[in-house]
Amino acid sequence: MENETVVDLFAAITKIDTARSADAILQEFRLAMGRYGLRNFLITGLSVPHDTDWQREILGDGWPIDWYRRYVSEDHFLHDPCVAQCRHSPEPFLWRELPAARLCARAKLVMDEAAEFGMKEGICVPIHVPLAGPSVVTAASDRMDVPPSAMPLIETVCVHTFRSLSGLGTPGDGEEPTPLTARERELLEWSAQGKSTDDIACILGVTRNTVESHQRNIRAKLDAINVAHAIVKALRRQEIQI
Repeated sequence: MENETVVDLFAAITKIDTARSADAILQEFRLAMGRYGLRNFLITGLSVPHDTDWQREILGDGWPIDWYRRYVSEDHFLHDPCVAQCRHSPEPFLWRELPAARLCARAKLVMDEAAEFGMKEGICVPIHVPLAGPSVVTAASDRMDVPPSAMPLIETVCVHTFRSLSGLGTPGDGEEPTPLTARERELLEWSAQGKSTDDIACILGVTRNTVESHQRNIRAKLDAINVAHAIVKALRRQEIQI
């Protein structure tokens, strides 16, 4: 991860956190996603299957109005393969990664019609919160530019936006945070410089398993979903510098 990318991510999350209304949060989210060509989005909880009043779970609606009306009128929510995937897996995925051969006719229709309404490509970030049902942040457009290296950044912004809109904030807010150890700070600073897990293991003269163990501890202490999120949170706590 390059320093410039870390700075951009830090700035986006700071703006989301300091936004004073849901509209302001969504505007910052829209700007962040727009960098990757993702102009349309939906942020929503996923009600139980066959719930026809799923719209009450929506936190942010940035879908084209015509698509939203079509989606609701045709009960696409009940057959949406993205919804099904998000209920069962916490891993972010691109729409094109859905197994086309295993999609039923109604599921395929949902994706085909989304493309007709200008959403040919998209990404889903499932969010699984303890003691609550699954949710998703999905963004799409007719064309997007999301290199693999950007996936952790997009995931971080999506999860942070969801937490801000839902009022969850950061678990542990108001409590004394557990500081990182000197080794954890050193490791995280190397990550911020774009070094891979194997690179860091070589630099520090330890095994890959040791680095991965440190990374797990760092994420737990910072309540971070991935390394990119951990870097931003450590920067905000002024525990590391880049």
